[in-house]
Amino acid sequence: MGISNYYPQIKIGQYQIMPDHLHVLVHVVRDLPPDVTLQRVIRGFKLGVNRECAKAAGGSRIRVFEKGMYDSLVFDREHLAREAAYIRDNVRRYRLRKAHPELFRQSRKVMDLPDGTPLWGFGNCFLLEHPRRVSVQFSRRTTEAEWPQIEEELADYLAQGYVFVSPFISPFEKLVLHEVVAQGGRAIRLTQRFFGERYKPAGMLFDLCCEGRLLELSVAGAFPRFARLDRAACVRLNAVTAVVATTQWSQRRV
Repeated sequence: MGISNYYPQIKIGQYQIMPDHLHVLVHVVRDLPPDVTLQRVIRGFKLGVNRECAKAAGGSRIRVFEKGMYDSLVFDREHLAREAAYIRDNVRRYRLRKAHPELFRQSRKVMDLPDGTPLWGFGNCFLLEHPRRVSVQFSRRTTEAEWPQIEEELADYLAQGYVFVSPFISPFEKLVLHEVVAQGGRAIRLTQRFFGERYKPAGMLFDLCCEGRLLELSVAGAFPRFARLDRAACVRLNAVTAVVATTQWSQRRV
């Protein structure tokens, strides 16, 4: 809360201190001095925390934070409300995860679509509450020449902590999922498959669910129980993806 004493151009909004990380909304209400960046402000804050902790520890050198930070711009009031709600809910989710690890694995109903279709999920259902969820939709006409641009945008979304939402069907959607997994990201994968009470994803997908990095969502309520992945199913999956995501990515390529 003392940051504003040094930089009156900054107001501190919703924040939450967790056991291994910190969430904070930083409002830049006026232009900062020409030689001051937000990174410099945060660096000063971290050095100040290290200094105070060292005093409390009797002078021992202490480094509380890792280098760098994960930051994301908030562009409108709706986005701001999602971020604030997510920060407020951090402690509840943390306690639930510690007390009920089965929440991140068991197949169960997790939400209803506006048309009443129930969605069943397996994995980390809290990903549905994350304030930054981006849809991933690339047609089979996407070419190798477009991949460098996709990769650049993907890196930006990963740096901002987005959750990637998609059926991950087309070759480039699958490639995006591979990169998300390799770089420690999180995803919501939609499928037309029916989830019974004993359903479990296979291989890597199961491990990702157990790590809290993946939620599998079944939209089978809209199809016959063992529907094929035909065009109607793909159209439906893409429509549900748009409902679940808060941000649309790459519509121009679809």
